[in-house]
Amino acid sequence: MKAAIYKGIGKIELEEIAKPKVEKGTVLIKVKACAICGGDLRTFNFGHKSIKPPIVLGHEIAGEIVETASDIEKYKVGDRVIVAPAIGCGSCSYCLSGWQNMCYHRTTIAHHYNGGFEEYMLIPAAAIKAGNINYIPDEVTYLEASLAEPLACVLNAQEVINVGLGDTVAVIGAGPIGCMHAEVARAKGAGKVFLINRSEGRLQATKKFGFDEYICSGKEDAVKAVMDLTNGLGANIVIVTAGSPEAEIMGLNMASKMGKVCFFAGLPKDQPTVNLDSNLLHYRQITVFGTFSSAPRHNALALEMIRSGKVSAKDILTHVVTLDKIIDGMKLVKNREALRVSVAPCIDEINDEFNKLPGVKIVK
Repeated sequence: MKAAIYKGIGKIELEEIAKPKVEKGTVLIKVKACAICGGDLRTFNFGHKSIKPPIVLGHEIAGEIVETASDIEKYKVGDRVIVAPAIGCGSCSYCLSGWQNMCYHRTTIAHHYNGGFEEYMLIPAAAIKAGNINYIPDEVTYLEASLAEPLACVLNAQEVINVGLGDTVAVIGAGPIGCMHAEVARAKGAGKVFLINRSEGRLQATKKFGFDEYICSGKEDAVKAVMDLTNGLGANIVIVTAGSPEAEIMGLNMASKMGKVCFFAGLPKDQPTVNLDSNLLHYRQITVFGTFSSAPRHNALALEMIRSGKVSAKDILTHVVTLDKIIDGMKLVKNREALRVSVAPCIDEINDEFNKLPGVKIVK
């Protein structure tokens, strides 16, 4: 079978390798789609302390079960599934309370096990035991389902910050994650949703979502714009999806009294701190949240959000590349020429899906 092997910084090579063998407690899937995460791009460009090459990257996986171990009863050949990548131990306090993403003993697909940038992927026994497989609804394509993992991370954050009816929500960053956050906030009953981005071009590309206001921070003072739009009150909820200290400070300054600010994106490892005015938090009584990853239950909910149309995966997924064009896919992400890019290792088997996703561009 073919696999895109990450060999180290700046090196991914397409190779013929042996198809994984099913062992006790495992399931083999044929990967139909695996979206490229910003984390994949960072690992490709800079490496990752927890990832030791050679390994197959890709953790936003959708596929079809083609073989199961003899002791597997729940899952059957032909099942259409996604795989939540963060695998909890199942017995710590975090796992038992449904926050497997916080497990101290967590392992991760594409970090500790091969990921989805290959034709066939073995789902490890630990993932099956932990409940990391979710079924794809009939109405949802494999390509759309490959967006469930990043959407699950968004849902984890929104559960923590608890967007409510009538809230004014400002989302900083108009990438795929920012668009998902804005769509979920609207679905949860937010009164107004503002999308803020430094690049005017990216903002223009997201106007198809029809959010209440689009603010270009590269052309105007975004904090002032939010204050003007809210009669000086500020946003009840601010979600920062851009990984920059400046964006975080901007988010704090546009939050209302008793507002909530979520730092969704991590900062560069060479600039992990911000110089914030703590009196701003004190006198406005602002609460700051950090959120990371997701639990399997968030992945299940993500599929339902996609199925119901509450989140338009077909608008967020803009490009599909074949396995041998994965570097081209990485460049599309790096150059911000796409919202979300998915890799299709067996593209000929999902050709019918493109009829349901007419706006998607295919790179072969």
